[in-house]
Amino acid sequence: MSTAHPIGNRSGTHFWVLSVDKPGRVSTTRSGTYTPAPGSTRESAYQDIYLSVTNADPILRGATVLFFSLEPNRL
Repeated sequence: MSTAHPIGNRSGTHFWVLSVDKPGRVSTTRSGTYTPAPGSTRESAYQDIYLSVTNADPILRGATVLFFSLEPNRL
């Protein structure tokens, strides 16, 4: 994950929600904000966010994604 597109910064340009599961072990839903670097794609944002969440807690590494949402952080 590059510092060019921080995850969890309250002033992020996008809001994300990610639910992951390791059957019989753990399920969790996390959320936060994300500011993509210029030229980023939705896929690169997904990879950054997934790795940020799963690397933060070793039990989540390799977890299956049940839900992912990334939308502009504005009303």
